[in-house]
Amino acid sequence: MTPAPNFEASCELLRELDITIEDARSTPESFGSWFIRATAKGKLIRIVWDGRDGALIIQEPSPRGAPSDWGDRWIAGNGYARKTSELREGVLLVLDS
Repeated sequence: MTPAPNFEASCELLRELDITIEDARSTPESFGSWFIRATAKGKLIRIVWDGRDGALIIQEPSPRGAPSDWGDRWIAGNGYARKTSELREGVLLVLDS
């Protein structure tokens, strides 16, 4: 099982990268899941920790423009090649694409 990435440390990482956090919520009662919605370089991204599935996901809004429709751009954790400790690299990769 992949250990949960720390919510506060993930927020701090984004601040260190000069990324503006628009909204951030932790829901310990939902398997420790959390999300952070942020903007940088004119892009909106969302970082989600899915505590039930042990997956850390970086998402971008869907091209269709529906407010609740996000597309996965980077995934780490249980069953994935990437590690949750690679969040910094994942964020930079998504922002540079």
